[in-house]
Amino acid sequence: MKAQEKGEKEKVAYVVTPTYNERENIRILIPLLEETFESVKKKGYTPRILVVDDNSPDGTAEEVKKLAQKYGNIELLTGSKQGLGVAYQRGFKHVMDKCDAIIMMDADLSHPPSLIPGMLEELERGYTLVIGSRYIKGGGTPDWPLSRKLISRGGNFFARIVAGMYRVHDCTSGFRAISTDLLRKVDFRTLATRGYAFLTTLLYELYIKGAKIKEVPLVFKDRKYGETKLTRKDIIEFFLNAWRIRFRDSKRMIKFAIVGGSGIFVNLGVFQIAKLLLYSNLGQSNGTLLASSLIGDEISIIWNFILNHEWTFKHSTNDSHVLVKMLKFHAVAISSVVINNSVLFFLHTRFGVWDVAAKLAGILIAFLWNYFVNVKWTWREKI
Repeated sequence: MKAQEKGEKEKVAYVVTPTYNERENIRILIPLLEETFESVKKKGYTPRILVVDDNSPDGTAEEVKKLAQKYGNIELLTGSKQGLGVAYQRGFKHVMDKCDAIIMMDADLSHPPSLIPGMLEELERGYTLVIGSRYIKGGGTPDWPLSRKLISRGGNFFARIVAGMYRVHDCTSGFRAISTDLLRKVDFRTLATRGYAFLTTLLYELYIKGAKIKEVPLVFKDRKYGETKLTRKDIIEFFLNAWRIRFRDSKRMIKFAIVGGSGIFVNLGVFQIAKLLLYSNLGQSNGTLLASSLIGDEISIIWNFILNHEWTFKHSTNDSHVLVKMLKFHAVAISSVVINNSVLFFLHTRFGVWDVAAKLAGILIAFLWNYFVNVKWTWREKI
């Protein structure tokens, strides 16, 4: 029997939390949740917990079973490790038809349970999606170093702008309360992402399904036990996913993507040639790597402008002189070069990524920036 068929006094809210090697955290989190549930009950909800464990080798599932015997409102769902998105989808399917609200939260103690009663109260006020936001007044990430803050801000910026979710300040937050009436509108078979990019994909699907969104301040605390599950693969999937979301319905974007794709080959080709010449004459160093990259950037900028002017924006009503457009295009490209090479050196020097692969990642991210700024500023078109 679905939750809406029950009496209004029998509303059920499930906290769904995926786990992998979170034994130390889960034994702290669940008692904190149980304390918070006294306030949840006052909001008219019967609270329950679903732990979705990816067969953790550290004994997380065994710890959950012990806690389930103590509290009586805890369920455990186990499965193979396939990524955060797959775990959440398993959890949603397990509880969606027996509750009115689902609270998504991390198990690493970064999301304070004390926010849950207020999030459910916002659902009662008519909102269908409540997000714990680090990027509104009152929110923050006090435990993070500057480098991590910049990476998070940059990723969130791309998710907001590229995917077109301008009204949402924190698109990558994993702390959310969702009305199951809204969640049932999502066809999970169409969601291609398996890792952390699932958070952005799900948000976009809820967004286009007409979610009434409310953000509440979240002070994000860094984990004290265990290790982060975010990998290099997750980061790449995140940026590719933002690209996929935005391009799926736009012919102009597809044209711009084709031009950008041709520019990638031009850029990488020139980059490789310049690198060979400079390395053989001046030696291999960060300086010659940067020079090779900049040469590839400049040639591809000119290439891309010509193709976009003659094809992508051929029917643009902007009557500015072609040289003005080219100067604007070049200015946007310079900013994207900064983004491009920042990604290159970050991945290459911090993670040891092959320089060509790091360069390719930089090109893809800079491309997204290039498109949206050029549409709005260079050709003054609607997005």
